[in-house]
Amino acid sequence: MKADAKYTTAIHICLYLHFRGEALLSSKEIGVSVNTNPVVIRRITSELRAAGILGSVAGKQGGFHLTKNVEQISLWEIYLAVSDRELFNKPKVNPECPVSRNLSKLVNAPFSAAELAMRPVLEKQTIADLYTKLQHVLDSENQIVSVACK
Repeated sequence: MKADAKYTTAIHICLYLHFRGEALLSSKEIGVSVNTNPVVIRRITSELRAAGILGSVAGKQGGFHLTKNVEQISLWEIYLAVSDRELFNKPKVNPECPVSRNLSKLVNAPFSAAELAMRPVLEKQTIADLYTKLQHVLDSENQIVSVACK
């Protein structure tokens, strides 16, 4: 899964768990909302659990739940939990080409700066903020806010 899709899926999972407001949701239920396979959900929830954002209960009646208040879960924290590579891929190197063998040195600093520039923006946005925005969108569309996805 691409890093950006993984990241937005992780945000979706956290937001959906809060949206549903139930104690536990299975990977199958979450997968229906995300429109993906429960295996993909379990891989991402594993990373969110390791970061302390989600908890889980095993068994037939088990599932996933948020372990923190939504005001405390920033988009930056989710990004750190699921990003398994740098935002920008390192260039492949052809040692015979002077551009290729030096490109990494040339772009490393601006790539690092760009990723760090995201931090203050993502640290200020929380799952609670997204939930509030979602409620406004649903209110403007006259949709019911507390229904499960089908």
